[in-house]
This record gives sequence, C-alpha cells and structure tokens, in this order.
Amino acid sequence: MDKEVLLDIQGLSKSFGRLEVLKDISEKIYKGEKVVIIGPSGSGKSTFLRCLNCMEDPTAGSIIFEGVDIADMKVDINVHRRHIGMVFQQFNLFNNKTVLQNISLAPVFVGLQQLRKDKRYNFFTSLGNRFRKEKKPLKEIGRTKKTIREECEKQAMELLSRIGLEEKAQAYPSTLSGGQKQRIAIVRALAMHPTVMLFDEPTSALDPEMVGEVLELIKAVAEQGMTMVIVTHEMGFAKEVGTRVLFMDGGGILEQGTPDEIFNHPKSDRLKDFLSKVLA
Repeated sequence: MDKEVLLDIQGLSKSFGRLEVLKDISEKIYKGEKVVIIGPSGSGKSTFLRCLNCMEDPTAGSIIFEGVDIADMKVDINVHRRHIGMVFQQFNLFNNKTVLQNISLAPVFVGLQQLRKDKRYNFFTSLGNRFRKEKKPLKEIGRTKKTIREECEKQAMELLSRIGLEEKAQAYPSTLSGGQKQRIAIVRALAMHPTVMLFDEPTSALDPEMVGEVLELIKAVAEQGMTMVIVTHEMGFAKEVGTRVLFMDGGGILEQGTPDEIFNHPKSDRLKDFLSKVLA
C-alpha cells in the first residue's frame, strides 16, 4: 500500500532580493512521518519550514497540501493554515491574554466564524425556499456563542492538564518560564487539531535545563502519530524522534536518509564535516 503524501513540494525557490535562499527544492512529506531538518546556520532550514505554510511566500514552485496548491496567491491560505500547526523559536504567545485565552483564541474564532456562516446560509436558504417548489434543507445549528467558548475552554483545560500546567490557566505568559511558554505554545497549536505540525528550532530560546521538558512533550505528540517537520540543532533528539532526516546546505537538500544513515553512514564530505563539528 502506497504511503499517503501529505505535503508535495515541487520546485520550491525563495529569494530575498538578489539573495537566493532556497533553490528549486522538490520533496514529499508523507503522513505519519517525523521529518527532521538539520544543517548549518544560513542553509535555509527555517525559510524552508516557513514556506510550508506560506508564512514566507515562495518565489517559485508549488506546495500541494490536501490537494490544493497553497502557494497559489489566489488560495485563501488562512483556511489551510488551520490544519498546519506552527511552533516558533520565540513562543509568540499573546502577553495581554491569559494562558487559557491563548490556547482557546483560535478555536473560538474559527467556531464563531462557522456559526456566522451557517446562520447566513440558513437565512438566505429560508428566503429562497419561499419561491422554491422543492425546499432546500437548513443546517442544524446546535451551538451558540456561549457554548462554543465553553467547549473551547474545556478543551484548553484538558490540554493543560495533559502537560501538568492546568494551575497556570489564568496566568499571563510574562509569569512563566521559557519551558512552560513553549509547552503552552505546542498545546495551543494542538488545539486546532492540525494534520501536520511544524517546529522551528523549538528549544533554541530555552535555558539548557528547560530543553528536556519541551522535547519530552514533542516526543509524546510524535508517539500519537502526528506528522511533523522539525528544524532542530538537537542532534540526539533528531536521532531519537526522526523517521527521516534532511541535511540542508546552500539552500538545498544535500543529503537525506534514516537517522542511522545520516548520523552513522554519511555519504557527502559536507555532511561528514558538519557532523564532525556538531557531534564533537
């Protein structure tokens, strides 16, 4: 049985002015994979990751996600981003909102947006039904603004409970440690029930003693079958979690393989040189 392709990257290039950061990359990400991206600074790792949900618009190429080229400027990227979770280096929590509000904000927004859409549909359908012989059925609306908020807050509390931070629900991000902020950023992304999770060096802004708790959470999410693409400088983590490792250099994927192939049997001199420095 063929593996399901979740992201199909075709001829992806990205330039900032005259600087070509990504050079004609074609790659497939399969459902359930844990793809880890390693490489030296400036190799294009983070830019590649950010292009996968069009936080950076590609200069050329296409990114097929769930049958749609999300790199097409005519596509409403916000609709598709709901299914692509993103965890940043710097947490990106809203400092003026509580932890509970940070986690429930996006699900509440999407829920209210759908509620308004369903109500508009029913209004115009019922209006049209006055002139139709065969009436169109109306959508059943069992949710209200209040119940949507209650459901999303309940889910947020369940996620906080999973990571042992339910007592921080009413706290503000400024009162939390770096490790706590990053774990909350991860469950905030999970609250949208994404199809794939993107991690951009999720431990790079943490003190060394806080790295472990964040990596353990990512491992737990990985064990549940989530498809992941992770840019990291943690080589031990890459070996343990990755099902496939991509080595990027000079704006392209220079070598790829299983963790054993990449770390124990590298082929290119460039990868051998890189590993000799980061594993020393």
